[in-house]
Amino acid sequence: MTAVFVLFTFHGITQVKVYEDNRVKIFGDKPTDDPNKDLSVQVYGTYGEYLANGKLGFGTYGIDEMPIHRKRIFVGELGNNVDSDQLELCGSTGSYLTWGQGYDYGNIIGKAVIEWELINDVFTEVRKFSFNTDVYADGIILNSDERFKENIQSLKKPTSKIRRVRGVTYNLKEEGYFQNSDGFSPETEKEKNDLALLETTKEKMKNLNRNRIGFLAEDIQEVFPDLVEKDSKGYLHVDYIGLIPVLVESIKEQQTQIAMLNKILQAHKP
Repeated sequence: MTAVFVLFTFHGITQVKVYEDNRVKIFGDKPTDDPNKDLSVQVYGTYGEYLANGKLGFGTYGIDEMPIHRKRIFVGELGNNVDSDQLELCGSTGSYLTWGQGYDYGNIIGKAVIEWELINDVFTEVRKFSFNTDVYADGIILNSDERFKENIQSLKKPTSKIRRVRGVTYNLKEEGYFQNSDGFSPETEKEKNDLALLETTKEKMKNLNRNRIGFLAEDIQEVFPDLVEKDSKGYLHVDYIGLIPVLVESIKEQQTQIAMLNKILQAHKP
């Protein structure tokens, strides 16, 4: 027999159920769900036979606020009045993915944020997804349909500009990734495990300091200012992919020059 503790009901609907094994069901219960008892807490919604659209919110939901100022932080099933079986993670002005000791110690893996920037004298909403780690992927495909673009112009004198760009090798600086743990003496078993995990992670993070090949944003900014962006803290970032068409046009320009020289040499052959 399974003991169930009903903490609160409203209009005959059970709001919270706590089972004797400490599993919690919120805003509903379907006995056939989770037969292996994998879930510690299960949040249901109000839609359909399967009680879909469950969401867990934090703080104000801001439903009556203007969209630009609305404060919403929640995680749950995507959509309303639809059984989507898809996860939605929402922070009204952005979301952070952290590790280790979290945001307060700068342990940020990545962030998706909305910022307002002054572009052509107009404050414009800019959406950014940035990572503080290497990203591995099977491929990256960018929108490039001509129908998305306007003011299309060919690049001029790409070779002379490329010659002004300096390729360099470098290492990333390591400071700022960890709080210094020197002198800390763990007492509990958990503290010992946490410290061991931190040291292991430090070893793995040494990969960040491997030799790399690239450019300096300051050099690129002098030649291709449109490929460099300054963030709110004054750091510069380079659109490396934007250099590809410059290199392609430079090769084409050089091939044209080579063809002309060959033509001149052929004309002067005895």
